[in-house]
Amino acid sequence: MAVTRSRVAIAAAGGLLMLATGVGTAEAGSAAPEASRFARQAESAQLTRAQTTALQSEVNGYLKGMGGTQVALNKIDLDGRGEVLVALPGEARPRDFASGDGTRVVADPCLDTPGVSGNFCAYKESGFRGTIIRMWQCGTRYYVSTWGRGGSWVNDQTRGLESRRARMYNPNGTLIYRTPVPYSSDSTGDWQPVRSVIPCG
Repeated sequence: MAVTRSRVAIAAAGGLLMLATGVGTAEAGSAAPEASRFARQAESAQLTRAQTTALQSEVNGYLKGMGGTQVALNKIDLDGRGEVLVALPGEARPRDFASGDGTRVVADPCLDTPGVSGNFCAYKESGFRGTIIRMWQCGTRYYVSTWGRGGSWVNDQTRGLESRRARMYNPNGTLIYRTPVPYSSDSTGDWQPVRSVIPCG
């Protein structure tokens, strides 16, 4: 899988240092303002250095595996195709660092939004907990290769459409599961055999 555009952030003593990777030109100076912004988000939420380092390490893994751009301390924009919201280790829901209030949990469109959100939401842990990958572009393959046992998902796309059944694939690219039509969910799924998901199409 090619990572065409990503910014990989790493924790450094006294703050965050951004390194740019991928296609195109990137200058360390252009990354510095974002590193400072992410550091302020961590500070305003009163995260310890250990928490900040652990969170950034997990974000780095998603950037490497899925591409996209880090737009907040725990948020990755998947080039307009979806997003990853990373939960702090031990916390049930990702925090809302993007809004500037890193003490609150982020709204979850698949669980908190009345009506149809148009998303397929994959959760790293069972019970709709932990890191969330929101997928909304049909025909796009989203990789969940860093996840292991456990997990859950919600298919909150257009109701009743056969084309909105998400498809899950093993490491060989073989289809191993199709979700029921929306609305559907599984609070005790297992990501161990799954390497990628196509939410619809």
